[in-house]
Amino acid sequence: MATTSTPISAEERAKREQALVATIAHLRIENLHLDNELKRTFQRHVDGEIGDEELAAAIDELNERRFGPLPVSGNGRP
Repeated sequence: MATTSTPISAEERAKREQALVATIAHLRIENLHLDNELKRTFQRHVDGEIGDEELAAAIDELNERRFGPLPVSGNGRP
């Protein structure tokens, strides 16, 4: 997987960090937790190692590896 070639600003890093903290808090409310692999992936995003599209691709790849491909009908519903 490619990495982001342009460093992110301190402002962008703070924004990403806040988004991660909020995500973790919302998951805890539902009694759910990020596993270590997901935490590392999100931290790479916070640190600017990967961009938004790379984060989404990494999550999709992880989900497919764990759960297999999800069938989607022509109308976009499973």
